[in-house]
Amino acid sequence: MKTITLKTQDDFFNQINEMALEERISKSALIRKAIMDYQKKIKNRKMAKKMREDSLRARGMDDELIRDFEAIDDEYLLPPWEEK
Repeated sequence: MKTITLKTQDDFFNQINEMALEERISKSALIRKAIMDYQKKIKNRKMAKKMREDSLRARGMDDELIRDFEAIDDEYLLPPWEEK
């Protein structure tokens, strides 16, 4: 198994520690679970985006309008800390 080093603020470290204690798992297991959940979230978001695009195309909307909708999604629906 490979090792990843994570540098973080003390308060965030304390939150991770508390969550791991509450769940009765290691901090590593908690972080692995969080990353797997995030991967699922990304996959679901991509699937929803593709479904929206396909739906718009099926309704006859042109590619420029679809790009406008995608820009709105990226600009207003993603959490501010999430990179595009």
